[in-house]
Amino acid sequence: MISIETKDCLEFLGEMKDDSIDLVITDPPYNSKIEWDCKQDEWQFQWLSEVKRVMKEGASFYMFFAPMNMYGIEGWIRSNFTLKNIIVWHHANLYGAGMSYGKNRYKSTWDVVFYAVKGAKAKHGKNVATESYLKTGRGFDVMIYPQPRPLVHKAQKPLDLIKKFIICSSNEEDTVLDPFIGSGTTAIACKFLNRNFVGCDINSEFVSIANERLTATDDIELKTIDQPPLP
Repeated sequence: MISIETKDCLEFLGEMKDDSIDLVITDPPYNSKIEWDCKQDEWQFQWLSEVKRVMKEGASFYMFFAPMNMYGIEGWIRSNFTLKNIIVWHHANLYGAGMSYGKNRYKSTWDVVFYAVKGAKAKHGKNVATESYLKTGRGFDVMIYPQPRPLVHKAQKPLDLIKKFIICSSNEEDTVLDPFIGSGTTAIACKFLNRNFVGCDINSEFVSIANERLTATDDIELKTIDQPPLP
């Protein structure tokens, strides 16, 4: 089952049942400089609290975030979940990476990904490092994947990176949640990996793009959806 709605995340999450989600993978707005991507910590804590409520005990959680804005969010995650890793996603081909960035700052080509569990132990029963090594070739916490090309969303994440998280932290027929679906990459990964998916986005254009990409997967091979990782 793949279910995507055009809806504000707080409204969407508020309608969900307690203890119904096995895995969360999400990439919320977090850039303090860009209007459409600008959200403050108080709002982050609101939707995070709702996500915690709908997660099962032992459910896993992956959240992309900006290194310079991460510290308040890290504190919340440490207080409410068991933080397992702060993963580095390195993407040297970042959109606009050749441009200057501010007056006295190097261009950032990495994001953090908080990996955490609700409770002390993950319910999926896997050793994530071993699973990552056996199934995806690497088990390290620095993950080198290029940003997809062409981009259909400026914050688009690599399909193979999302697949890694799903493979390592869930089992077939589990339910995966993303309340900020963007271009629908997590939904696409779930479709290929036999997971259920529920998610939303407030932007109807993004929801249309996600649904178009999901439909396209019926007819084209996985490698044509997103660029594969660097060797």
